[in-house]
Amino acid sequence: MIQKEKRKFAVQVGIEIALLAVYIWIVEVWAPGWFRPIFLWGFCVGFPIACIARDQARTPQSFPEFSLDWRAFLRCLRLLVWFTAITTAVLILIALVFGNLNYDNKFLMRFSEYVFWAFLQQIGLQTFFTWRVGNVIDNPYRAAGVVAVVFSMIHFPNPVLMIFTLIGGFFWSLSYLKAPNLYALAVSHGWLAVVALHSIPRSWLHQLRIGPTFWSF
Repeated sequence: MIQKEKRKFAVQVGIEIALLAVYIWIVEVWAPGWFRPIFLWGFCVGFPIACIARDQARTPQSFPEFSLDWRAFLRCLRLLVWFTAITTAVLILIALVFGNLNYDNKFLMRFSEYVFWAFLQQIGLQTFFTWRVGNVIDNPYRAAGVVAVVFSMIHFPNPVLMIFTLIGGFFWSLSYLKAPNLYALAVSHGWLAVVALHSIPRSWLHQLRIGPTFWSF
């Protein structure tokens, strides 16, 4: 039964990766505008939601990642604090070296806004991908590595986004596997995303484009 469950989770992850690839490389480029949101929400978002709902209906369990317990929040945050602090220092150093530190009075507003978007991204990344990969691969470091590679490849061929998502994906997924709490993950993700926005030269980010649109001008 355990092997059967592992195969099921592996297949589900594979299907979701395929759906995302089809959307990024085919639908977003060639499909008419009215069809894109249907495919994105109906398949890319709908499929993992259906998988999670089916699993929860069959084996009801708690959702520790959504816990409002401050102890759970701090336990996860402690795993992320050094990664977040060191990455922040590296980003600021890059900004100083390239003269791109463009801090303004909208920094905190952008952070408060992006935390919500980061929370939604972490729901999909962790409750679907990381949870399933963690059930297929017993070693949390290897599981986090697999999730990080997948997260990075979704952003292909944008090199800067691929590097950031590879590193961030690994530490966020590892933290989730050890102490699941989406609020702490969203704080780390949202903070680093906004710091990067204020630190990385815009030309490096290539307007955040991925897939075939990366080469569009």
